[in-house]
Amino acid sequence: MLNRPPRILLTNDDSHDSPLFHFAIDALRKLGELQVAVPATEQSWKGKSMTRHGPLYAERIAIHDFPAWSVTGTPADCVNLALYNLLEAPPDIVVSGINIGKNVGLGFVFASGTVGACLEANIAGLPALALSQELTREDFIYWDQHRAFREETAAVLRQSIAVLVPRVWDALLGDHFTEKTTWNVNFPFVSEGIPDLRRTRLGYTTYRDCFRQRGDQYLFGLTAANIDPATDTDDATLKAGHVSVTLLDIRTFGQGV
Repeated sequence: MLNRPPRILLTNDDSHDSPLFHFAIDALRKLGELQVAVPATEQSWKGKSMTRHGPLYAERIAIHDFPAWSVTGTPADCVNLALYNLLEAPPDIVVSGINIGKNVGLGFVFASGTVGACLEANIAGLPALALSQELTREDFIYWDQHRAFREETAAVLRQSIAVLVPRVWDALLGDHFTEKTTWNVNFPFVSEGIPDLRRTRLGYTTYRDCFRQRGDQYLFGLTAANIDPATDTDDATLKAGHVSVTLLDIRTFGQGV
């Protein structure tokens, strides 16, 4: 346990105009000393990729009336650049999200820029918290087309996130500040009531082809996934209406059976 308010670095992969990012700022600024470094443009599906060739630029901006760094790179770039170049004092924890859409299952978790930012934090010796929000298909399409939520959707999410983020924080981070691991947390979309937290395992979910040909171009268009059918997975827990909480530990990635 820390004997002072924790220093929190917040990032995401949806960029600074995400309403869920604004809700995360509202919740986290009450829980510690918050700093923000966020991609200048959307960086979904970038995993833990980093910019090797070409410069990065960091610009001071305001997001939701909160000071932040806007970085022309990936979520992992944001974390590394903030840790070693932008922040006056190192954070105690990195929080990434709240992602627009769920991040469950092996294939999707390791493709996620939200989770990638957390893995970069773990490599730097810091604990991390990845937060993602399940959406209905209609709400996700609306976001993709308008870069906004419908008013009724935003109201539901604002209310649930204001309750769930502090609850997750209290439940998971008591001893986590000493660990170099990531809690991958997915919130279900519920219009009434507050769901409970369930610790789960990462489902062995994979995907197939991601691109579709249009003329001489190939455009992203995921069509199918192989979902782990077991009932104890993160995906099944989320579908049952619970908050899925899954521990990701990079220290075990290279271990054999």
